[in-house]
Amino acid sequence: MKKELAEKIEQELLGKLNPVQRQAVLHDQGPLLILAGAGSGKTRVITHRIAYLCRIKNVPPYRIAAVTFTNKAAGEMQNRLSGLMGPMADSVLVRTFHSLGLYILRKHAAQIGLKSGFSIYDSNDQEALIKKIIKDLNIASAWMTPKTAAERINTARDLMRSPDLMAEKGDRYDEEVVPVYQEYMRRLRQNNALDFGDLIYQTVRLFQNHPDILTDYQNLWRYFMIDEYQDTNHAQYMLGRLIAGSHGNLAVVGDDDQSIYSWRGADIRNILSFEKDYPKCLVLKLEENYRSTAPILKAASSMIANNESRRDKTLFTRKLEGDKIEYTIYESDQEEAAGVIGKIRALKTRGIAYNEQAVFYRTNAQSRVFEEILRREGMAYLLVGGFRFYDRKEIKDLIAYLSVIVNPDDGISLNRIINVPTRGLGEAGLAKLEAHALANSTNLFDAMAQAETLSGRASAAIKRLYGLFEKWRGMDQSKPSLILESVLEDTGYMQFLEKDENPGESRIENIQEFSNSIQDYEEKETSPTLAAYLQQISLYSAESGTESTESVNLITLHNAKGLEYQAVFFTGLEEGTIPHVFSLEDGIEEERRLAYVGITRARELLFISGSRFRRIQGSYQPRLPSRFLSEIDPDVFTQSPARRPTAPPYANRAVDRSQTRPPEVNDLKIDERIRHKSYGPGTVVEVESTVAGLKAGIQFDGEEKTRYFLTKYTPLERIKG
Repeated sequence: MKKELAEKIEQELLGKLNPVQRQAVLHDQGPLLILAGAGSGKTRVITHRIAYLCRIKNVPPYRIAAVTFTNKAAGEMQNRLSGLMGPMADSVLVRTFHSLGLYILRKHAAQIGLKSGFSIYDSNDQEALIKKIIKDLNIASAWMTPKTAAERINTARDLMRSPDLMAEKGDRYDEEVVPVYQEYMRRLRQNNALDFGDLIYQTVRLFQNHPDILTDYQNLWRYFMIDEYQDTNHAQYMLGRLIAGSHGNLAVVGDDDQSIYSWRGADIRNILSFEKDYPKCLVLKLEENYRSTAPILKAASSMIANNESRRDKTLFTRKLEGDKIEYTIYESDQEEAAGVIGKIRALKTRGIAYNEQAVFYRTNAQSRVFEEILRREGMAYLLVGGFRFYDRKEIKDLIAYLSVIVNPDDGISLNRIINVPTRGLGEAGLAKLEAHALANSTNLFDAMAQAETLSGRASAAIKRLYGLFEKWRGMDQSKPSLILESVLEDTGYMQFLEKDENPGESRIENIQEFSNSIQDYEEKETSPTLAAYLQQISLYSAESGTESTESVNLITLHNAKGLEYQAVFFTGLEEGTIPHVFSLEDGIEEERRLAYVGITRARELLFISGSRFRRIQGSYQPRLPSRFLSEIDPDVFTQSPARRPTAPPYANRAVDRSQTRPPEVNDLKIDERIRHKSYGPGTVVEVESTVAGLKAGIQFDGEEKTRYFLTKYTPLERIKG
């Protein structure tokens, strides 16, 4: 490469980076940990580093792989690489973790006991299969539902625990789940299927059981990068460690202050112990924030500094000007919602579009009052993270049809649509068909061809359906759109929707849009197949909704991560809400990180609010300001006093005010017997005085674990005698 050209490319890739970003890009050998604070340009660093390796260090692009957590993040990374590298960017593997697992397992299906064209089960499919297993095994445990069993199975695989290890290392409840776990894994193979947890679990097992295959991928990807490393679980951690095992060129980017997903398996220890795992690593801190103003960053930094499990870093910005933060305490949650929406309208008149404004809250339930007022005011809103397109019933029905065409062993998908549209096959008829399949050691699909055990009408209908599947399976699989067209026509599904008591035009439009998505896929792919399309859409992430400049954003704090807005309304800053009441024992630090994420989403304006009373379980209950408010540097707040209404919204009603709050029990003693409205009788095992009031640990009858409550907010009554 000519010297002048090399200098020009270096200037292009390094010229606009700050010194620490530049150092990260230039590091080309050995492990690298980039601690990237909120808004510090981590995606720029990752993409510029990849481009630098390829264009200056002459690393072939196919030797580089980068993984992240959402399709949106992967798409943004790929687009930026295209801008920096041109066509060669297409050879860099940029995927989500699950997509990477699928990429590998599709090439090695036989080694894990699968055939090509395997199905991928989502959470609904998983729970449907587990429900059937619980029934078949005659398990009558009161606590074990398909959902709870699925959660424990998923957690076990996140921890890389087989059923045997689950029995060895789990608790009493895990032990009860083990037979379900064993049978579930067996039936997945029988159905020629994987679920989402399997995509990573089975990939790690593949590498552990086949060192030759692992060596091939270690040689292929000489540089491996992981984004959002603080969100990785143990299985994802193992995947990165295995692939980088021979060359050590593992670069991870993350922020321990934004680790907020422990409830779904994320392990903050992965990022906190990186130097222990890779003693020769280089550690760099990206602390310059390009998103927010100084008051916003000062608020976030002063609060998060109270966490002990974190690496010391302080965000700073060159945006020294900026409005201070306005804190308002309202009298009720309804008044808070009305007040916030009024301010949103006022900002709109100042030129801030609705889609540049967002309302944040801790739990999904808090959105209700905002939604009601927005609808009443005729204002459009977007519930970010709401119901996904591919989760809508009509779409899942059609996906099930297509899944059985590709994989007749997929009993879950077939079970979903075998009587949709209705074919006169009731539960008893389906049970007979399943019994016939079991007795003849065959699958449900093949049993349809021998449906003589059913009534005449149902038997004829099921045999006809079997014939249709044979027809569809015989069609050109490289034309999925034509197969879908035939399914819709042959089954009369559109007419079935039109006869539905609440069809709605949107359901018809959804199917039309589904057809559009298949046609788009066919046009973009050089070798399209129905199987590949189904596997692709199974990986679509939870981002959803139609963006519009006329829609206000309503978002939980967990869904807000990765987003940013010109103006943010952070609502419900109350003890018991954030920090959440169920996190008061050992989850305070993650709750503080969650608040940190909320604050750092704001670019220019931040409004914080809470209420003195909130409607909970039908009555107004008193609330205390969140402890996190007292941890924020007071200099960042406006000097104007918070608005204090003279009376709550229910003051003029004929209501006994004593009934708007739970009875307070302020002198509980250990071993005292109490009763809770929802959990029933229990025994007090711990009592602690906190800044938020008296906290009690209660072990309810029939439970082994201890539940914690703030007595000021909890309806408890003593059991006398």
